[in-house]
Amino acid sequence: MAETKKNEVIKKEFTTALSQWSNEITGLIARDYEVCGVKFDDYSKQCALEAMTAIFNLVKNSPKLKDMNSLDTSNLRGIVERCASLKLNANAYPRECYFQLRNVKVGDSWQQIVEMGIEGAGYDSLLANYGKDVDRVYPYWVVKEGDTYIPPKHRGLEVTPPEWEEKGLSERAVKVVYPVKLTDGTVTYLTAEREGVRVNLLAHVKQNMMNETFGICADRYKATEKQQVEIKEKKEEVLNALRECETVDDMLKCEIARKFISGAWLDTPESMIQRKMCNNATRKFPKNYDPMARQAQLEMDEVYQEVQEEIEANANQISFESIEEKPAPPTMPKAQAKEKEPVKVEEEQEAEEQKAPF
Repeated sequence: MAETKKNEVIKKEFTTALSQWSNEITGLIARDYEVCGVKFDDYSKQCALEAMTAIFNLVKNSPKLKDMNSLDTSNLRGIVERCASLKLNANAYPRECYFQLRNVKVGDSWQQIVEMGIEGAGYDSLLANYGKDVDRVYPYWVVKEGDTYIPPKHRGLEVTPPEWEEKGLSERAVKVVYPVKLTDGTVTYLTAEREGVRVNLLAHVKQNMMNETFGICADRYKATEKQQVEIKEKKEEVLNALRECETVDDMLKCEIARKFISGAWLDTPESMIQRKMCNNATRKFPKNYDPMARQAQLEMDEVYQEVQEEIEANANQISFESIEEKPAPPTMPKAQAKEKEPVKVEEEQEAEEQKAPF
């Protein structure tokens, strides 16, 4: 009986804390939507609440964090807002997005922040919700090794549909095809190849090596210029070894890079490769984002993130030399000064114009 009451109290505290965080964050997001003139619809709100629940459970089950107050919540609002803006449901199956905890350096200490990524049916959802002139996204085809596939043919403005015959000879996927019906009644076919996943895996390894020092120093933020060069050379060595691999399967077997490849790639490679092909096929289709979704998508873009990380890594690296004050020019005689007065006024006006912000 006492144990039951204890469990009820813990559950009540958990629910109360989750509600407080959810109400606070969704309230701020609703305000952001209002400022941007975008409607905060019911499904966007549901996505925000599901995101908060997933993040709350992630923190609760983390051995390194006591509660949400132990987390660096500076980016929490932005993370949840991305889910709401892009209409990605953390509780959907297959999953549309995921959350993970990551150590970042803040000042002289390390703190954990939440990171979000799109996975599973997330890119399918973006295509269905924001794809330009998209009426319906049909289930995708997985063309496997040994299957017969005839790609679509173009005859002027007409396109003959592709043909696919399953043979069941292999489980190795070589291509995915998305049939997408547009609002004008035509059907287009989005495809992606297996070897296109090489770029995804290379980016994955590069991300995992971001804080790696290869034993050269204890902390990359405290590395000397010489150590930074050595670390960069080591990273390039790993990346070059991957670039030399002919196939994505060879990349997964690359010994020098395996320690930087996550278990999901190594344990279930076919599943990961297939999912990345799906993402590559749907990502390149043009989207019509509203202002909130456009900003969220920009922040999720790999190139944008890479640039931001590079800016952060190289910030305050250039030492500025002090500028010595030059002696003032000799004063002119009063008679000459009167003659040159109009020129002096013009120079001052030009200088003021150059200082103007526009």
